[in-house]
Amino acid sequence: MSSTENNAASSDGRIARGERTRTSIADALYELLADGAENPSGRDIAERANVSLRSVFQHFDDIEAVYGELVTRQHERVAPFLEPVNQEIPLNERVEKFIENRDSMFALAAPLRRSMGTYRGVKTSHTIRRALTYLHRAQREQILQSFAPELNGNEQLLLQLEVCLSFETWNQFTSQHGLSRAATRGHLHNLVMTMLASS
Repeated sequence: MSSTENNAASSDGRIARGERTRTSIADALYELLADGAENPSGRDIAERANVSLRSVFQHFDDIEAVYGELVTRQHERVAPFLEPVNQEIPLNERVEKFIENRDSMFALAAPLRRSMGTYRGVKTSHTIRRALTYLHRAQREQILQSFAPELNGNEQLLLQLEVCLSFETWNQFTSQHGLSRAATRGHLHNLVMTMLASS
C-alpha cells in the first residue's frame, strides 16, 4: 500500500472513530435523561460514555451542542412514525394505526421531551426551539394528511386533534396518571373517534 493510501486509510479511521465517539456521547446523554437525571453535566456525560471530559468538549462546543446532536438523531429515529396513514383505510383502523405510531414515537422521545422541562437552557436554546417547531409542524401535517376527509378544512377540529394527539396529552396519561401505554392508546382512540365520527 502506498503512503497516499496509508494516509487515506488513517484519515478514514480517525473519522470513523470520531463519529463513534460523537454517537456514544449523544447516547450517553439520552441514557442519563432516561434514568431521570436533570441537567446532566459534561462530567456526567463523559463518565456514562466512558470517554474523557476533554473528549466531550473536543467533539462538542458545549452541552447545548450535545443536545443538538441528540435532537438530530432523534429526528432520524422518529421520522418513520410521522408518515401519514392511508386515507383509504377505514376510519377506525386508521385511527388505531395513527395512535400506535404516536405512542411509539412519544415513548422513544419521552426522555428528551421530559428533560426539556428541567434543562436550564431550554428557553434560550435555539436548537431546542427549532426542534420543537419542526416537530409541531410535522405532527400537524401528519394529522392533516391522515384525516383530510373527516377534517374537510375544519380548523377548530384540527386544533382539537393536535391537542389530543400531543406529547403533553400522552405524557399526562402515562406519567402523571400512571396509565400503561396500552390503556393510554385506548383512551386516545376513543377520544379521536368521538371527535372524528361527529365531524
